[in-house]
Order: sequence, then C-alpha cells, then structure tokens
Amino acid sequence: MYKQFKKRSKKPLNTIDENATIKVPRLAETTTNISVESSSGGSEENIPASQEHTQRFLSQHSVILAATLGRTQSSSRNIATLSRQPNNFFELVLVRAGVQLDQGDSLILACDHVPIVSKLREIFTSASSYTDKMETFKTGLNAAMAPGSKLVQKLLTGCTVDAAGEEQIYQSQNSMFMNFLMIDFMRDACVEVLLNKIEEVAKSDRVIMGKAAIPLPLLPLMLTQLRYLTASHKVEIYSRIEVIFNRATESAKLDIIANAELILDASMHDEFVELLNINYSSTEDLFHMTTVQTLGNLSLSDRTQAKLRVRILDFATSGQCSDAILPHLIRLLLNVLKIDTDDSVRDLIGSLRGIFNWRHTNETEKISASEDSKKSQLELFGFLELGLIRSKKFYQACQRSSASVPAAEFTSFDMILLLLLIHVNEDNSLYIENILRRRIKLEHITVSILEEIRQHYRHILEQHITTLMNILHDFMREKNRIVSDFAKSSYSILFKIFNSIQKNILKKLLELTCDKSSPHLTTMALELLRELQRKSAKDVQNCATLLIPMLDRISDLSLTQTRVAMDLLCHVAFPDPNLSPCLQLQEQVDMVVKKQLINSIDNIKKQGIIGCVQLIDAMARIANNGVDRDEFIASVENVDSLPDGRGKMAANLIIRTEASIGNSTESLALFFEELATVFNQRNEGTSGCELDNQFIAWACDLVTFRFQASFVTENVPETLKGIKLEYQLNINELDDTDANTESDVLNIGINISKLVLSPKVKACDSIYVLAPLFNYVRVLYKHRHQDSLESINALLGCAIVLPSFFEDDNYVSVFENFEAEQQKDILSIYFHTVNWMRVSISAFASQRDPPTRRRVLSRLGELIRIEQRMKPLLARAPVDFVAPPYQFLTNVKLSNQNQKRPGPKPAAKLNATLPEPDLTGNQPSIADFTIKVGQCKTVKTKTDFEQMYGPRERYRPMEVEIIMLLVEQKFVLNHQLEEEQMGEFLGLLELRFLLEDVVQKLEAAVLRHHDSYDADSFRPHLAKPEDFICDLLPCLHEVNNHLITLGEAIDNQLTEVSHVYSNLDLFKDQFCYIKSCFGLCVRLFALYFAWSEWSDKSQEQLLHKSLLKLQPKTQWKRLEKQSVPQLANLTFQYFLKYEKSVLNLSTAVHLHRLLCNLLKLGSLQSDASQPRFQQAEDLRILCGTLLRRKWFHYSGTLDKGGQCNIYLDELVKGFLKKSNAKSQTELLTELVKQCSILNTKDKALTSFPNFKKANFPLLFRGLCEVLIHSLSGQVSVDSRGDKLKLWESAVDLLNGLLSIVQQVEQPRNFGLFLKHSLLFLKLLLQHGMSALESIVREDPERLTRFLHELQKVTRFLHQLCCHSKSIKNTAIISYIPSLRETIETLVFRVKALLAANNCHSAFHMGNMINRDLHGDSIITPRSSFAGEENSDDELPADDTSVDETVLGDDMGITAVSVSTRPSDGSRRSKSSSRSKCF
Repeated sequence: MYKQFKKRSKKPLNTIDENATIKVPRLAETTTNISVESSSGGSEENIPASQEHTQRFLSQHSVILAATLGRTQSSSRNIATLSRQPNNFFELVLVRAGVQLDQGDSLILACDHVPIVSKLREIFTSASSYTDKMETFKTGLNAAMAPGSKLVQKLLTGCTVDAAGEEQIYQSQNSMFMNFLMIDFMRDACVEVLLNKIEEVAKSDRVIMGKAAIPLPLLPLMLTQLRYLTASHKVEIYSRIEVIFNRATESAKLDIIANAELILDASMHDEFVELLNINYSSTEDLFHMTTVQTLGNLSLSDRTQAKLRVRILDFATSGQCSDAILPHLIRLLLNVLKIDTDDSVRDLIGSLRGIFNWRHTNETEKISASEDSKKSQLELFGFLELGLIRSKKFYQACQRSSASVPAAEFTSFDMILLLLLIHVNEDNSLYIENILRRRIKLEHITVSILEEIRQHYRHILEQHITTLMNILHDFMREKNRIVSDFAKSSYSILFKIFNSIQKNILKKLLELTCDKSSPHLTTMALELLRELQRKSAKDVQNCATLLIPMLDRISDLSLTQTRVAMDLLCHVAFPDPNLSPCLQLQEQVDMVVKKQLINSIDNIKKQGIIGCVQLIDAMARIANNGVDRDEFIASVENVDSLPDGRGKMAANLIIRTEASIGNSTESLALFFEELATVFNQRNEGTSGCELDNQFIAWACDLVTFRFQASFVTENVPETLKGIKLEYQLNINELDDTDANTESDVLNIGINISKLVLSPKVKACDSIYVLAPLFNYVRVLYKHRHQDSLESINALLGCAIVLPSFFEDDNYVSVFENFEAEQQKDILSIYFHTVNWMRVSISAFASQRDPPTRRRVLSRLGELIRIEQRMKPLLARAPVDFVAPPYQFLTNVKLSNQNQKRPGPKPAAKLNATLPEPDLTGNQPSIADFTIKVGQCKTVKTKTDFEQMYGPRERYRPMEVEIIMLLVEQKFVLNHQLEEEQMGEFLGLLELRFLLEDVVQKLEAAVLRHHDSYDADSFRPHLAKPEDFICDLLPCLHEVNNHLITLGEAIDNQLTEVSHVYSNLDLFKDQFCYIKSCFGLCVRLFALYFAWSEWSDKSQEQLLHKSLLKLQPKTQWKRLEKQSVPQLANLTFQYFLKYEKSVLNLSTAVHLHRLLCNLLKLGSLQSDASQPRFQQAEDLRILCGTLLRRKWFHYSGTLDKGGQCNIYLDELVKGFLKKSNAKSQTELLTELVKQCSILNTKDKALTSFPNFKKANFPLLFRGLCEVLIHSLSGQVSVDSRGDKLKLWESAVDLLNGLLSIVQQVEQPRNFGLFLKHSLLFLKLLLQHGMSALESIVREDPERLTRFLHELQKVTRFLHQLCCHSKSIKNTAIISYIPSLRETIETLVFRVKALLAANNCHSAFHMGNMINRDLHGDSIITPRSSFAGEENSDDELPADDTSVDETVLGDDMGITAVSVSTRPSDGSRRSKSSSRSKCF
C-alpha cells in the first residue's frame, strides 16, 4: 500500500483529530509511546491585520494546519514510481506536487498540506502560459469531479500524509480539494466546479456514491468543502444553493438541510428558513427530524422564530407529531431564550402549555416501546431543564405562570414543571410548596393529577420522585384537612406506581407515626399504612421487618391508634396463607400483647385486649377452599376438639385474654365489642380468606350459653329498691308459629332491671356486657348460618323486665316522687333498654322474612317512642346523673376532659362534676323504699327538628345493617302511623330516625366528624369507610324516591299557601317532619358525594353506579354507557330543580354543597362536552336566589344567630365566586340604594332580607374580597387591549364600596374597607403603572378622571386613619404604617410618570387637614382609652361567625405577593407625621 522500495511494517492508518498529532512508529523494531500534542493557540498573531481578505483564508488555514500537524518539513525523498502515467494536466500537477493517485482509497501526500499548497502555487506561477494552464487544470478538475470518476471520493475525503524523513504516517482530515481552495487564484474556479457538481448530483434520481472500497455518498462530501467559504462567498453560495435546493430530490434536500449550518453564513439563515417554508407547505414535511435538528442550530431573527413557532404549534397539535421528534421541536422553541425578552418568554410559555395540554386532551393514547418513550420523555424535559438553568427570566416566568394560571388550566404539565423548578433551584422550594399548598386548599389540584402524571410523565416523575416525596412529607403535617388528605392519597397512588420507592414511603410513614407532637398526624399515618397493607399486601409483606420498630411506640398511642397499628402488625405477622409470614414479627407481637395483658395499668391492659383481638382475627382467617357452609352447623365441644392450626391458636388466645381480664366489666365489654367489630369486617376485595369454620362453631356455642345464662330470664319479676318490675314490650305474639313455640317465647325476657338494681358479682353477668355480648353473638351466628339469625330471632321481640309505671300517662309525676338514687337507677334501666333495643334492631334489620321484619319495625317504633318519653325524665334527672356508657374505649380522665367544653353555664357546671358510673359489679345494699305519688302537671315536650338528641341523650349507635330498612321498606307520609300500618310501613318518625343515624355515620366516615362528647368513641362502622360507602349504594335509589315523595308534598303545600313562606301551615308538626326528612335526604347525598376517595381511579366504577342510581329506573339501561362526567351533569341538573322545595336555610346550604360536589365529580375526567362553566354559573345564580329569600326557623320565627350567619356566609361566597365586573357593579348599585335602611333598628335589606346591620359585614366582606380576587386574577392575564379599562372599572367598584361604608357607619366595615383598599393600592403599584404609562400621552384627561376617582378613596382612608387614631381603635391603627408607605410610594410613582411626560396638570398634591369621618377637624388626640376595644366587639354575641376565619381560603388573593398583615406598632414611616394624599 505504501512505497515499495522501503521496508516497513504494514500497520493500519490512524485517523487523527485536527487539534492533535498522533505519531505512529515507522520501524517495527522501534518502540515509542504514542503522544498527543496539544495544538498551540495564538498562532494567528503572525498574520498581518492588513492582509487582503482573499489571502487571509490561506494564511489562517495554513496556521491551523501547522498547529495540527507539527513542524513542517520539506521532503527530500524522490517521488515513487507511479503504476501509470498521468492522464491529463490535472493529474500531472498533482503528481508533481507530491501526490500519489492510485494507492488505496485516499490520496497519499509526500508532505503535509502546507508544502503541497506551496508546490501547487509554484507550479502555476512558474508556468509561462498561466491562464491557459489554469483553464486546462479546471477542465481536468471538472473531469475528476465527475460522479463516475475514480478520483472524486479521494479528492473530497481526507488524505494520507507520508512525509519523508519522519517516522510517522497519519490520516489527515483535510481533503485535497481543500488544498485547491487555499490558493487564491484557483478558488473561484474550484468553487464554480464544485457548485456545478453539487447541482448535478443533487438533481440525480438516485443517491450517487463514490468509487472506492467503501463508497460514500458524494453530495454530503461536496457540501462539506464549502464550510470555509461561508464568509468570502456567502452570497454566491446561497444563491446557487437556493437554485439547487429548488431542483433537488427529496433526499438531496435533506443533505443540503443537514449541512446548512456549515455552508451558509449566519446572515443567510433567515432566508434559508423562508426557502424551507416555501418548499414545505406541509408542516409534517417541514418538521423532518433532520430539518428540526438543523433549525435548532441556526441563528434566526425574532420574526423568523415567531413564524416557526406558529408552524410548530400547528404541527404539535395536529396529531402527526411523534414522540421522538417532539423533544427537538421543544428545543427549537427554547431557542427564543437567546432573545430573552418578557414578551418572547411569555409567548414561549403559552406555546409550551398549549402543546402539552392539547396532546393530553385530544390525542389518542399510543402504545410505544417503553424504552423509546422513556428516552424521548427524558430528552424532552432535559431540554426544558437546560432552558430553566440558562434563563433566569424563563425560570421566574414559569414560576409566576404556575402560580397564577386559572384552576381549570392547571394540568399535570404544570405539576411536573414545578418539580423541575425545585430541582433547578432548591432555594425556591418553600415558595413553590406554598403555590401547591394554596392550590390544593382551593381544590384546584386533586389526586387525579397524579393519575394524569402517571399516564403522561411516568418516567420524568420517577426521576424527580424524591422531590415530590419531600413535599408530600411536609403536606402530611398540615393541619388543613384537604392538604393532608391530598398527601395521604398521593402516597397511596405512588406506592402502586413505583416499586422502587415503596420502602421509602413506608419509612416516611413510620417516621410520622413516631411524631408525638400531633396525634392527628399519627392516626393518619397509621390509617394509611393499614390501607396500603390491605390494597398491596404482597408489597408490604416484603417490607415486614421495617414495621418491627413500631412496637416500641405502641405504649405512646391512644386506644384507637392502637387498634389501627395492631391491625396492621398482626395481619402482616399472620398474613394470608398464600403469603410468607414474618416469623420475627410474630414473636415480637406475641410478646408485646402478653406483657400488655398482665399489666395493671388500665390503659395498657386495654391496649393488650385490642392487640389480642386483632391477633385473633389474623390467626382465625384461613384460605377459602370452597367448603360447604353447612358444615358450620356442627358443634365443637371444647378447644381441644379443634384441629391444630391457626384456628386453634386463635381459640386459645381468646381463653387466655378472658383469663387476663378477670372480673373487669369494662375490659370484658371492650373485648366483646372489639371481637364483633373485627369479625364483622368484610375482606372480599382484599383477601380470599374467611374465618375458620370450626373456630366459629366453637365460639358461637360458647357465647350463646353465656348469654342465655346471664341475661335471659323466665322468673316472675319482683320489686327491688321499692320499684315494681314487670314484663313489658313483648311483641313476639306477632309471629305466626305453633303453640308450643309461642308459649316458650312469651315466657322469656331480658332481665335488664334486676341487673341494674341488683347487680351480680361476676363481670360476665354485668348489665354493661349485655349489648356488646349480643353484638358478638349475632356476628358469630351470621358467620355460622349464612347471615341467618332465625335460631335466635325470639330475642328480637321478647319481653323486657321494666318498671311498671313507665307506660302510665302520668309517668313523669311518678318519676319525680322517687328519691334521687331511685331516679338514677330508673334512668339507667331505660338507657340500657334503649341500647338493647338498638343493638337488637340493628342485628335483625337485615333479615328479610316478613314476620321478623314486622317485629323489627314494631320494635323501631317502640324505640322512638321510648326515646321521646325519656326527654322529660332527663330534664328532671338529678344533677349528678351520668348516662351508662355505651362504649368502653375512652379513659376516665379523657372523658372528663372532653366533657369540659364551652357551652351554656348550667350544662358546663353539670358536666364538670359528673362522676363515672360504677362498673365493678359490686352489689349495693338493698333497702325498701316507700313511694308517695303526688299530683304533677303533665309535661308536653316540644320536638326539636334541628337536633334530634340533646347533650344528655347518649345512646349506643345503630349498626350499619340498619340501612336495609331504607332499601326494602315501604314509606307513608304520616308521622303517626295507624295501628294497621305499624310493622308494615315506615312513617316520618322512622324515616327521620334512620336518616339521622346514617347521616351521623357518613359524617364520621367522610368528614371525620366524631362525637364531641366522646372524641375517642367506639365507631364500628369506621373500620373500613369504603365498605360503608359500598353498603349505602343500594339505598340511594330508595332515598331518592323518598326525596321525590317529600318534595312533591312540600310543593303541594306551598301551592296551597300561595308560596307565602311565613304561613303558619308550614310550621305544623306533620309538615315540619316532612321538611326535616327532606333536609336529611339532601344532606345524605351531599355527604355521600363529598367522599375524598372518589378521585381515586379504583372507585370510578362505584361512582358510576352511584350516579346511575339517582336516575329514573326506566333509563338505567340507556344511561349505563354514559361517562362519569355525563352522569354527574345529569345528576346536577336533577338536584338543581329542588331549589323551590327548600324551606330551611340548613337544607339550602346542604343543597349547595351537594351541587358543588357533583360539579367537582364532573371535572374528574377531561370531557369537552361537559358544560362545567354553565353549571358553575347556575350554582352562582342558585346562591343568589337563596340569599334573596327570607328564611324561617321550624318554630316559625325568623332564622338568626351564629349558625345562621355561618350558613349565610357560605351562600355569600358561592354567590360572589367568580362573578364578573358587570354583576359586581349591578349588585353594588343595588346595595348603595338600599343600605341606608340598615341604620333603622331591626330593619333588613330589601333584596337580601336576612341581612341586618349586625350581620351586614358578612355581605360587605364578600364584596371586598371578590373585587380584589377578580382583579388579581385579571392582572396576571396577558392583555393586548386597553389596559386602563380594567383599573377604571375596579376604581368604580371601590368607590361603590366606599359609598356603602359612608352610609352604614360600622367599625367592622371600616376595617374591611381599609384592608382591601390597601391590597388594591398594592396591586396598582405592582401591575397598574404600566397601564397609566400607556395612556398618559394618548389621553391625559382620561388619566385625570382616573386619578380623581382614586383620590376619593385615599382621602377617606386618610380621614379613617385620623379618626381611628383619635379614638384609639387599635385594629385600624396597626394598618396605618403600611398604608402610609404604600400611598407615598404611589404618589411618588405617579408624579414621576407625569413629570416624564410633561403632564403635571393632571395631578395635584396638597397637605390635608386631619379630620374625622364627619369632616370635623381633629385638633388634639383624645387621652381617653374608652374606645380602644377592637371593633369586632361591637358586633352582637350571635354574630361571632363574622370573623374572617369563617371565609376560608378560597377567596384568597393569588397575585399579591406583598404582605398585608398589620404592621408592628413600633414601625415608623420615613415621612413626616403629617399625611400627604392626592
């Protein structure tokens, strides 16, 4: 391959970099190290600045080559003998210059490039006929550059340098053609030949390749030769390239585009892009991958980038843009950051948001390779991250955009963008967290956004998951329930999405459980851990050992927290049989519960009981192998008869726990309640395990015997403590059975009175164990007999041993003649009776055979009647009487603390001294009391339709099964059923009772509203709230039917009274029950659809069924295929029609909440057909209609008070939410005309009859806040039109508020007006000055009018501050420094603006005299502090809800970053004490 006269080893050639020299040893026996010599910089200093431009090319290129190749040496070696003679003058010149033409695939040079160029120049300059020689050379070059020539690829590719006298051979990157271009007199001819050949090749129908062992496409090689001529021949090159491009084939065009950055001067880039736009009218053709990559490297003007941005948007939103090319389009868009102006950055963000939002709402999801998808997604956001790093203005604009974008436009892209912002600059993490926190509070962001991120940005989320986890960890600690719920649901979703972070999530949750500062946080973390274990048992089981340290924290937990923690630990220690158990955790749990059981401290022993129950449940659940359930009936004599296994272990643990409990009645009752709760839980959705059949049979026989022995009696009642007892309330005769059975049934009774009056020593015989034990019995029987309780149905209607006088008409008189101790015993008897009836009714409510159902309804009627009859007795009860406990979880100290709550003074005193009932079971001494009955007035108790139970009526909650009565029972519109209707129908009393119970359970499950008297109360239905929601599904249709019936009754009555809402017929008992039941139905639906888990995708099917149930049954089949948003829309329109049937303010508010929840459910999915904006407007109109009605209490009096104000406040917020300037102006105009009437005592507004002067600040505050809220939202939107128009309308509205303040002088209104005026002025300083600048020269008179209107406000503020200082009103004085500073800044800015535009006449500033609100001069401040109290104290006592905390956060200001808190009193303004206003 090389010269053949010299021996050398044939080593492969080394391709070198232009900036380095790689030396290769010539002799094989010589060993030298390869060295890389860095090129020297500063070689250009030897080139004269005065050298001609045409000569500088040669000089610069020669210097580069010299630096690259090292010291230039002349070759003393003779040229090798060629294998052939030169064919033409062109080849002869090359040979003479030292070029070998036919050796391999490249030209071999006898020396480096600079001597070659020198020899070529010498050959031509020394020739006699210079011009002819040049033409001959050009002809030969033209022939050599022909596509079919063997030399063309050699001329265009790098040469091999074999310099004589040097032990090196290297491959140069410069071609021979580049040597020709270095000679000034040859350059133009060579360029001409090159461009002609480029055109020839580009027009060819096929891709022309070179003639070499490895042929290469010729067009890219030819184009590369032009890269050093872009400055000297830019016009010529572009003009020819333009012609060539227009005539080239598609593949040739792509080659030209790919090399455009190198061959075209930067000044020609805009013209080239215009050429592309002309040639590619289709955006799909224009944005080829090659084109996009080239466009990203070109230097383009603003105008060209704007045109490209439009086409990019069209292409990205056309559905033709692939995921692979999108990152490069985004990179092309980000090139605008080179300009980095406010307008360009704003347009860029708008374009980015438009592209991402369109792709996620309109584009059908494509299935692509996961690796390709991951690569393109990471590449895309990598470009965005680089843009955020490169441009501070872009970073800040993205931050502001995410903070101010409307709620409807906040998408998963914005969420990812915020995570990127934190990643780029962690210093801003607190500010960005606050953005997210505020949006979550306002419910702009729900957990559904994580589902969107999982679908669209899974890979980038995984990259930034640590950042998100840190944010969620902080959000879990939030006191705001919405924020903490968001974090909780987010953890659950992330746990299912990413396996890699499951351990981290568990560790963070375990960390939160150890936080002693917040019990609520601990409870929430424990509940979330239990939820994760239920939904992802296998994943949690893999991390079982992480949970062991939780056992060390058990002693610090409350009893309810212990229940959740032990539920988690026990079911991980003893998981489903198909999962591997954690033996280490089993040993630790067993050891801990044994220690707790033998502990003498009551609370720790209860923890041990709760732990044992959870352990029993986990052990007793075995795999369901499809065994016939009839085998359950078989009896098991004792524990030893049970087969070895987990069932026998559970039975032994029950015996051990009972032995540890000993004679503690409270602990035994708690044990039975806990067992009933855990055994009653359903695990169909999370586990395939059921309780062991033989274990159930053993436990069932055991507790049945105990119950019969302790509480069922057949003895004749006797007189105890002077109280005559007898069998009462026996309804078993209603059962149609044979004579023998009936006689047996009629002879038994529940011995409640005897156990109260003469308690037994054993804890198992205590009256307090009656209800818990029966609850446990019925759960076991349902498991054993396939939900049938037929074998124990006699207990439902059997007699109860009660005092004989209770059925008398004068029972109150008889009760009052007893001694105090006897009265306590009698009341205890009836409390236990009510609790027994509640637990028995709940047990049999799910039984469907007609005789049992009749007894259930009859017993329910008796229960309601007894509870009503107890009300007058409780009113006359001894002061120290305490109702018997219905739950046994709360400690004594905790109970006393909970009872010390604010309220009426007598009740507070009563509750503070209540002793705890005796649960020891010790028998008191029996004495014979004589009774003297005297005359007493009959007492008629008035029904409270607002609150069903008073503070002393603490009854056991009904079980969940009670809802079956709502599903399967007929309803009649009577509050007192006829005799033949009893046992067959539900009346208004029964319906109200059932709805009230279900609503209370829903509040506990959905809103976590627990009993204020028993904060740690036993709530069986709360074990799994989702189960309760599922249980309610069947009854939705029936409750809706009841709602229709009640609504029709209300409408008919309204028609009869001609819609006069004050008519006395609307306040009769019968109609009040109808109104109460109607309100409870609406409240039930509102709570049901307020469940936070509806946003979880796993609940979508349940939500769909729930919404379908509320449609007419005839349309169910047709509507089955409707989406959730469509069904929510139909349901919204359905409930909206009930506005006319609402007669109570509380019902009106619950209807508003229901519609808000349905509106939110309609927004869970993206559905373009969903008319959400119209629904929001309908909701606003509804609130306005409700506010303009006069509301009356059930008693017929005008509704008022603190609760009324809270309801009115909620309607005001709904009415003013998102109202525009026009509606605000109309409302203000209306109020300005009417507000003067408020100065008259007890007069209300004509348009809003529920607002008097006392609660008018509610409405006024709403007007102030909606003005600032709407203004702050509009100033952040890009407005290209008249910017001053917005501020003119805002000042008009502010002056309307000023007019109201001046007419209705109320301290509360003064403070509200000052606070929001200060916010307005700060907004004007931040965003309004540009609007003033735009109008100052065009229309000075308009600016004058604006300043004049603003002057009215500032003058009043000045007078208000002076007046407040004179009367020492500290609430307003605290705002004065901040207000003074803001006004002075505004004055300075306005004066500077006018001075710069020579418009001084539009502004005048003078020193104002200090005056009070009535215009009188204030000479000296008053020394008295009589008026120093806060203005809030002037409001009446029933108006405490007017405080600003009631309003919440949803009317908060989004764009005002400057703090509006009252300034510190010590802060001094820099100006003089004399105020200056304009």
